[in-house]
Amino acid sequence: MKTPLHSGFCPLTYFSIHKKTTRVIAYILIILLSHLVTACSYYNVHDVVTQPETLGQQIETLNKEKPYAVMHSPLVTWHLENITLNEYDKTMSGTVAELTAKHITEKPRETKRVHAYSQSKASPFNELHFYLEDIDLRQYGSPITIPFSAITKISVNDKNTGRSIANAFLGVIGVLAIATIVVALTKSSCPYIYVQNGDNFVFTGELYPGVLTENQQRDDYIKLPEIFSENDDFNVKISNELKEVQYTDLVQLIEVIHPKDIEVLMDSDGTPYSIKNPQAPKQVLIDQETSNIIPAMEKDENSYLFNTNLNTNKNTRQVELSFEKPLNATQAKLVLTLKNSLWLDYVFGKFNALFGTYFPEFQKKQAEYTREENTNWINSQHLPLAVYVKNSTGWELVQRIQTVGPMATRDIVVPIDLTKIQTKDLEIKLETGFMFWEVDYTAVDYSSQDKLEVNYINPFQAIDQNHQDVTPLLLESEGKYLVQPNVGDAVTVSFKTNTSSAQMKASYFLKNRGYYTYIRDYKTKPNLMQLKVFKEAEAFTEYSRLEYAALMDYESQFDLVSK
Repeated sequence: MKTPLHSGFCPLTYFSIHKKTTRVIAYILIILLSHLVTACSYYNVHDVVTQPETLGQQIETLNKEKPYAVMHSPLVTWHLENITLNEYDKTMSGTVAELTAKHITEKPRETKRVHAYSQSKASPFNELHFYLEDIDLRQYGSPITIPFSAITKISVNDKNTGRSIANAFLGVIGVLAIATIVVALTKSSCPYIYVQNGDNFVFTGELYPGVLTENQQRDDYIKLPEIFSENDDFNVKISNELKEVQYTDLVQLIEVIHPKDIEVLMDSDGTPYSIKNPQAPKQVLIDQETSNIIPAMEKDENSYLFNTNLNTNKNTRQVELSFEKPLNATQAKLVLTLKNSLWLDYVFGKFNALFGTYFPEFQKKQAEYTREENTNWINSQHLPLAVYVKNSTGWELVQRIQTVGPMATRDIVVPIDLTKIQTKDLEIKLETGFMFWEVDYTAVDYSSQDKLEVNYINPFQAIDQNHQDVTPLLLESEGKYLVQPNVGDAVTVSFKTNTSSAQMKASYFLKNRGYYTYIRDYKTKPNLMQLKVFKEAEAFTEYSRLEYAALMDYESQFDLVSK
């Protein structure tokens, strides 16, 4: 039976009333989202045109990218490690090794030009394929020398953007619908910020993410997009779109004037850095196994997800990055494009629900804990993204990146002191709890710092949804808050910017400070036995790992997603 249009049916109202149905739908949609993240993509098999007289030079050029060499002998396919070339003898040498699981295809790649692959199970784009004849294969681990004359063909895998984009296009409406509903059912975050670009306001990200008590407040910095404006006004809108009360203490526009040929990013302390020559990693290890470097190369939402399925009870996940390092470099700027996962938001909502009717009292007690106590618990659960650098004594913690929210990526800089790094390469490790972060892009810049002109601009006007001028509440960090207690509350904040010269450009960042509290009306009794566990270190990240495993088992059991 169809619902009449005049009945006033509202899906979100329905979900808020029918709690059990809501939980079931949320579970199913989370499963679907997890598959959308690791859905099938496509690649083309592409032959490399070779000439006998330049074959050695061509292999040397291809080998500079540190590919995974797949050797196709007449009877078996194997991996060649530690490749060296001898141009004089016209030979290629290395060590015979067994193919790892990520490089074994279900169907022979020679059977067709276009292949589907799962991003979570295969790593085809760093492969270099050699087809051989008359090669006597030895045991794994033994050395081997291959004459160039035995190489009949070389091929690589190129991304088939046409098939992948078409696949994505067919599902895009469903993806957006699922994401929207999951956010509505599970989202528990912070104020949304929009930037006016012409006649429209463009969603940009979230302010003071993860700050749930007044004494946890910290200055937060978010880069704002380039906009079109007919005058020098820069307008942002801060809105409450969730069931929470938001307390904004300060907003300030930071204008950085710089040469047009550089990018400017900020670190977590609000220091601007010039980015002129970012370099990609030469090797990536995911949980100590060699992995594809492609996700690190582009800002394309092909991200490292920190969700490796390990055969251990380890609760954290890590990505190790290796970069070439100039001999006399003393400072590096690590560039990251990242965000928190929707999974973290979802599982944190499940954690809150364990408090049941006790949740309002829990929030009050949480506000009474010291800043140090709250920070210690957050760190012990691996909620931040920890950045380490390797020196002569091992891994040294550089910084813990605090949560940035799941709704939009942020570009940030982590400055790294290289004076203690005596090795040829710069090795960096990113570590966090199970599936808490998504890292979309990584690079290191060794260029010297450009001269930057930094202007701090206070708002000249802030008008709320009731047309009230609330500007004085946002000018200083003094505990006089702009309070937004209701869904739909919004304030438009205006700044007057400076006009840069033709040779320079301006980048803008919003400094913000505040906190927020949840509005929840759980009806269940508190699960005290389970809640006691979360006092222990790593309990929350273990909870995340086990919840994800349970969902995957649920999917496997009921075959919700076609294979």
